[in-house]
Amino acid sequence: MKIANIVSENNINVSEEFNLVKTIDEIDPNLPSLVVGYNWVNRRYPDFDITNRKLSNNLYWTFKKTENRDKHEEDVVWFMNKVYHDLVSKINYVFIDPIQYSSKKLRKILTKIHNMKGITSYLHNDMVYMYGDGLVFGVDLGLMDFMGFNREKLILKIKNHSKVFLEDNNILIEYKKHVEGLEKQTRYIPYLYSINNE
Repeated sequence: MKIANIVSENNINVSEEFNLVKTIDEIDPNLPSLVVGYNWVNRRYPDFDITNRKLSNNLYWTFKKTENRDKHEEDVVWFMNKVYHDLVSKINYVFIDPIQYSSKKLRKILTKIHNMKGITSYLHNDMVYMYGDGLVFGVDLGLMDFMGFNREKLILKIKNHSKVFLEDNNILIEYKKHVEGLEKQTRYIPYLYSINNE
């Protein structure tokens, strides 16, 4: 699944979820787009403000590397981070807190998780994150230990209910750049993984 377009005559090192194309005619118009090249922008938008990267709704621009290398690199990183931020802004995060929540609320959450199909889960340190239906649920295994739950049984239940269960540091390394752009919030890794592998 593609999450944004980048229009550039030259190759740019971006992850696979970005639709890298040579001409504006090849973009998916439903996705945010970054056009690379001052001359292209100047020809089509003669009255544009050179200090403003936004050309219109969902359309942005930057210089080519040969025109302004530093600004080009800065803007590509900015655009990628913006796209990821916009994506995760649609995702609700629910931390499952068995101490604070009433038993009624906990049953409601567990029923929701049980009814979700195609869950992608990620075990990171003492946290398990489960993504499905536009929601990320977080479970603190340390807190569960403290309350007397069996950690291994809980992880096994989550694994058995998940379509995909991620648990090694290679996943974090693979998504490190994305997570850094999202204030290092690893809870979004199952969502990003599901986008990348849909």
